Amino acid sequence: MYASLSSTFALVASLLATSQLVSSTSTHNWWDTPNNFGNISQIESSIRVPQGSDPTNTYWMANGWDGGYMGMQHNSGTERRILFAVWDDGNGSQVKGIKKGKNVLVEGFGGEGTGSHARYLYNWTTGETVYFRVSAKVNYASRYTDYTGYWRAEGVNNNKWNLVATFRAFDITKWLSGVYGFLENFGGDRSEIREGFYGNFTIKNVAGKVNKPSGVTYSHTTPEADSNYEYKFVNGESYMRTDGPKDQGIYPPTNPQ
Repeated sequence: MYASLSSTFALVASLLATSQLVSSTSTHNWWDTPNNFGNISQIESSIRVPQGSDPTNTYWMANGWDGGYMGMQHNSGTERRILFAVWDDGNGSQVKGIKKGKNVLVEGFGGEGTGSHARYLYNWTTGETVYFRVSAKVNYASRYTDYTGYWRAEGVNNNKWNLVATFRAFDITKWLSGVYGFLENFGGDRSEIREGFYGNFTIKNVAGKVNKPSGVTYSHTTPEADSNYEYKFVNGESYMRTDGPKDQGIYPPTNPQ
């Protein structure tokens, strides 16, 4: 048996409103985590983008939970980012960066809720496996939670984890729940294919117990009639795709309902 996803489904529908504006279908994978696992203090996963499936205005989100997300983007012809964001509670709480990695920019954001995010420019390439880690530490006495994001690229700097930032979310005492990933077009062009393989799913609870989720549950935003999208679990990885011609891609789009 697995935890209910009803509340987090509703959350993602609002978070991905921008994808509706460009009539592109966003796809999501929800990690199958055991009900009795306890509070999750750390999540890890990876993303690998096939060659030719990395157009601009794309976000491959690896580690999402019901208070934020982390992944990588292609923002322009020359700019690619690692992005980590934490939301406030929408009722006057604050999220502040208390630590950041070298050359990381931390700032507030709005539009899809409010909070703070950190971005690091990294020229990731297709075929490269990029790993992401998010940890949470709840301080019940002082009523805040520290969320920390790390990234690493396979074989780079001896596989060392790199700090992106630590955010302190005041008046929020929440561990990592509703864990998921997504693939999103945040631009206006649906002609180019966007694909990604999501894998190496790992969770750790507050007692230090580790679990490797062996499957995911999928959802998607409301598609246009001519929208092409696909998702499937293959060899321990979650494949997701959106946009592009119907005759292109690692797996032909079936536009699952």
